[in-house]
This record gives sequence, structure tokens and C-alpha cells, in this order.
Amino acid sequence: MPNPNLTISFFKLRTTRALVKESYTANIYGADGFENMGHAIAETIKHAIAHKIEHYWSFARYKRNHKKDDIQELTAIMLEYPYSLRAQLMEALDACPYGHYIIHAQDEINTKRPEERLLVAFPLIEPITSPKDYTRIASLLSEQLGIGEHSKGDFSSTFLFAPFTGVCSTPKVVLNDLDRTYLDAQQFLEENRGVWTNAAKLQEGAPQQPRPMKLDETGLFAFQA
Repeated sequence: MPNPNLTISFFKLRTTRALVKESYTANIYGADGFENMGHAIAETIKHAIAHKIEHYWSFARYKRNHKKDDIQELTAIMLEYPYSLRAQLMEALDACPYGHYIIHAQDEINTKRPEERLLVAFPLIEPITSPKDYTRIASLLSEQLGIGEHSKGDFSSTFLFAPFTGVCSTPKVVLNDLDRTYLDAQQFLEENRGVWTNAAKLQEGAPQQPRPMKLDETGLFAFQA
């Protein structure tokens, strides 16, 4: 089985001027063949909870700032959903052929009552460097899952997510890889060449975030056909 290499970058803010605090890179599976990256993610979240450290995370490597032009590689495709859609999402993912992480997330950091969410991250066999390709793949995956009610401007649409840091003994980071293959970006794009998507429609009518983003999506991720 392929063993994708994933990079996680951390930001204190979600504006384009935000600087990368640090980055962490590891394979999904360790040398012993057992799951490795998910354990590291869970331990990092537990450390953050214990020390009251909150960051926005990204499965991308950046040169310096949280800007599309600063992206060096993208290692996983992210889609984010309200926690209230958990049952519907789990049913859709049961039929998904691609290995993925499900991470308990929230809509905002440094807030007393965050909205709980579920982040689905699809590791890529090989990283990609084109945000345009990322957008195309995310749009297709979103429509294939067929679940609406994304919050408009959710943080996955700016390559960011925030792990849930509320009170919990064990952070929820689940890898679903049984009888699944990991996503080959170039093969996926080729197989779907000419396929029309309208993933943005799935966001229409979605509940707004408690705190609307001060930043529009210019220069970042936006669903496309």
C-alpha cells in the first residue's frame, strides 16, 4: 500500500499576512507498518489542549505567509462539514473508495463556544503544487459525496482547519484506510477530465458562521467547475 507523506503547517491567524509558526512532516504509516501520522496529530492536539495553545492547521507547506502564492506543496485535500451532519457524512464516506482522515474540528480558535465540525482529509499519494488542481479535485470530491450545508467560507476553503480543543480525553482522529486506496491526484484529474461540477451549489443556503471571515477568498481557494 502507498505510504503518503503529509505536511502540517500551523498558523496563529487566518489572514494572508499570517506567518507559518512551524511545520511537521511524516508518513501515514511508520517503519513498523502501523498508523503513525494520526497518532502524531492526536498527540499534538492533546498537547495544545493541555497548554492552551490554539492554531489553525493546514495540510500544505508554505514559504512564509498564508497565501496561495506561498504554497510549496499540498499533501491532502480537505472538506469540512457541520458536526450535525455526522450521520449523513459517515454514510457517504462508507462508499468512498479513497483513504481519508476524519478529524473532530471547530470553526474558530480562541472562542468559548466554537461550532463543532468534522474535517475530512484525503491524503494524496504524491503532493501537488497547483492550487488550481487542488480546487478542481476538492470540487469533484465534494459533489461526489453529495452533502450540502457547508458553511460559506468555511476554513477548509482557505486550506485551513482548526482541531477541536474542547474538553475530551482522546482527540478524535480516525484513519479510514481498510479496503481503500489513496488518492492519485493526476490520475483523478485525468479520469474526470471534462466532468462538470457545481460544488459551490452545495454551499447555498448553508448557515453562516458565528463570526464571518474578515477576509474574502480572493487569491485563496474557491470551488470551481
